Amino acid sequence: MKSKLQKFNIFQFLGWFGNIILSIGVFPQVYQTWTTHDVSSFAWPFLLMWAFGVLFTFIYLLHDNKKNGKYQFPLLLNYFVNILATFYLVTAKYLYS
Repeated sequence: MKSKLQKFNIFQFLGWFGNIILSIGVFPQVYQTWTTHDVSSFAWPFLLMWAFGVLFTFIYLLHDNKKNGKYQFPLLLNYFVNILATFYLVTAKYLYS
């Protein structure tokens, strides 16, 4: 039987850790926008490219993961959280501008 150390996969750990950091990283901006309603520094091209970029990448990941039968949950989590956050920021830009 393998020990826990031998089962440890550094690449899977890095994938989870990196995607958790990326998912959490958007929350300070969302919180600041939620509390201040200040969206003056957001550029429409950036917001729209970011929002649709994460949405399209998420769709691609879902398709590719289903096709291969192997789900990359760290990536799916990251893109799902970023879809919610970026579409909130796009909505906030529209409402508060």
